[in-house]
Amino acid sequence: MAKLTAPDYVIIAAYLTGVVVMGLYFSRRQKSLNEYFLASGNMPWWAVAVSLHATLLSPVTFLGMAGWIYAKDSRSSFGNMLLIMPVMYFSAVLWVPIWNRLRVLSIYEYLEKRYHPTVRSFAAALFPVGILFWVGNGLVTASKAFSMVAFSNVSDVQVYTCLVAIMILGTTYTVLGGARAVVWTDVIQAAVFFVAYAASLLMLLAHFGWEPARIYEIASSISAKDWGYSHATLISTELSLAIEATIWVIIFTRILEIVTFGTNQTFVQRLLATGSHRNMMKAMLGKGGVDMIFLILGIATAWGLVAYYHENAEAAASVGHKDNVLAVFVVAQMPVVLRGVIMAGLFAALMSTFDSAINSISSVTINDFYRRYCKRDGSEHHYVAVSRIITIGFGFVLLAYAMWQYKHSANTVNQRLGELNNLVVAPLLCFFVLGIFSRRANTLGVLIGGFVGIIFALLFQGFPGWFEPPIFKGVSGWFEAPLKDVKINWMWIGGMATLVGLASGYAASLLFAPPPKDKTEGLTVWRRQ
Repeated sequence: MAKLTAPDYVIIAAYLTGVVVMGLYFSRRQKSLNEYFLASGNMPWWAVAVSLHATLLSPVTFLGMAGWIYAKDSRSSFGNMLLIMPVMYFSAVLWVPIWNRLRVLSIYEYLEKRYHPTVRSFAAALFPVGILFWVGNGLVTASKAFSMVAFSNVSDVQVYTCLVAIMILGTTYTVLGGARAVVWTDVIQAAVFFVAYAASLLMLLAHFGWEPARIYEIASSISAKDWGYSHATLISTELSLAIEATIWVIIFTRILEIVTFGTNQTFVQRLLATGSHRNMMKAMLGKGGVDMIFLILGIATAWGLVAYYHENAEAAASVGHKDNVLAVFVVAQMPVVLRGVIMAGLFAALMSTFDSAINSISSVTINDFYRRYCKRDGSEHHYVAVSRIITIGFGFVLLAYAMWQYKHSANTVNQRLGELNNLVVAPLLCFFVLGIFSRRANTLGVLIGGFVGIIFALLFQGFPGWFEPPIFKGVSGWFEAPLKDVKINWMWIGGMATLVGLASGYAASLLFAPPPKDKTEGLTVWRRQ
């Protein structure tokens, strides 16, 4: 198997040096929390749109989409592509007016106004957990892929070295530059990984004599082992909870995404950097457009990879983990300079997520905990300094989690991350959705609903890497599985846990006194009390 060469490393090093220099440049402007976290609200909407896309396009998507289609089929990616614009439109209509009116540094401030400081603190504590799942798995995926193409194998020492290097670099320029550096480096990084996919697709088309029909013919004629669908299958309509990626579960999860979007500090913080309702709407729709272009490009490239490895058994044998298919192809087939740029794109995909995540974690920690409970009257300079220390601290926490997660990364990264996210999505949605749509929801009610949602997810899914779902697998020495003959695919669990949490939260709220008027006025979608 071909490996990276000295010129490739020079290009990668030049790229990484560039993003650090950008962080140094923007560090001169970090005089207030509004600038450090929201870039003073004057970022161009198109830059924020690209930044939102880049933030979501971590290695989980950059490598994971090709790996998923290579291991399984195209139903999940195609369904997401069909629904991305409606999801972005309805998310914008629902959430932009709310956050434009409130204009908070941390979205969890809303939960204190609507309920009680306890709800705010609980939700703010869950946010870093979700970030750990998301970015930690991205770190593992990128490090494993880079180890494969740099050393032709994946060892613990090599992966851990990559993890440490990425953490240090990403933390450095995020600490220096704040939100403004994050947005502009995301724009550059998005351009790099668009080039990566476009160049890969062109190379694949050239390999097959510029005959896209031949690529499709091969991809559609091969069925993934254990799944039964061809790699080019776009939609399936079976009415079964046990089957993965049917159109019904995709619609279900995308509807859930509409109400989820506005409960993520990373995304809302980026939107508020545009400064106006109109620009926030443009950024949301712009993100949807960029996402759609990338999904089309990604599906076509993945089909080309399926066809390429089908005709090259020796190359297929060198892939190892399915998430490495794109990286291995790039190193084996691309010209020296171009493959250096594309491997820099791998780091770009990771850092565009890493920087956004630790910047947002810092924002939540400083606003929801430090200013709330430790030092209420500090200067702006003091808070910016503490924010930088917090950013460094969470960088190390992410590194530690990624090292642990590396030992539990057998599944494709998309599945692994989806299963972990299912464990934290229910309480956050319960708090925000009931708070915004119901004047009857109260503190005790939503807390009960949030805990019920977590318990449901643990019972029906377990905790990946720790224990199997008790409902389906039982607990040795304690009880037999009550639903051992029932099959529910992991894609349904997060949405089902959320619905159970919402129903429980609303029902529990009816057992307690209605919230006072000052806890609902101007804080729900209902204008009249």
